[in-house]
Amino acid sequence: MSNLKPREEHRPDIKTPQELVHIKHKITLLQYKYWVLMLRAYREAYEERAGEIADGEVCYLPMAKLAEHLGYEPKTSDIERDLEAIRKEAIIFNVLEKDGQKGKTGRGFISEWYVSSNRIGVVFPPMIRRAVENLDNRDSIFHLLNWSIFNSFTGKYEAILYKLCKDYIGTGRTPYLPLEKFRGYMGVK
Repeated sequence: MSNLKPREEHRPDIKTPQELVHIKHKITLLQYKYWVLMLRAYREAYEERAGEIADGEVCYLPMAKLAEHLGYEPKTSDIERDLEAIRKEAIIFNVLEKDGQKGKTGRGFISEWYVSSNRIGVVFPPMIRRAVENLDNRDSIFHLLNWSIFNSFTGKYEAILYKLCKDYIGTGRTPYLPLEKFRGYMGVK
């Protein structure tokens, strides 16, 4: 696995697999931010260890780093509640059917969680792990989500629109979406 890129100390952009950007879910913006930060922590651990991460292994993020990214230190009880919510919540992939396939796939955001006073940890389902691990593959489609912008959003819908528009940078416009499909993507009735 020597084709992994060296880790940079400060990366404002989070390289995110496209299949983890166009998803349908009912989690809050803060819960989504936790998940994105844990994906980033998983990718960093994957790079540091040259891909040697076992299935079912907990990926950790120091509480200090979480607080640095969020701009404040969340209460442990709030983190526990939010991680439990994303453990239970289904994540639906292929919502926009960009790969031409009509089928959708559902999984949990995380399989397990761990919280202590100095770190949080999660176990990702295999499909999510593989998406993050394959970011350097030649055929990988990914987005660079700017954490500073993403973290500045105060509402879930802002973040969803940002991700949608980010996907179509360079094409000049987003594709035509029937209103029902757009509502489903946004998570509104």
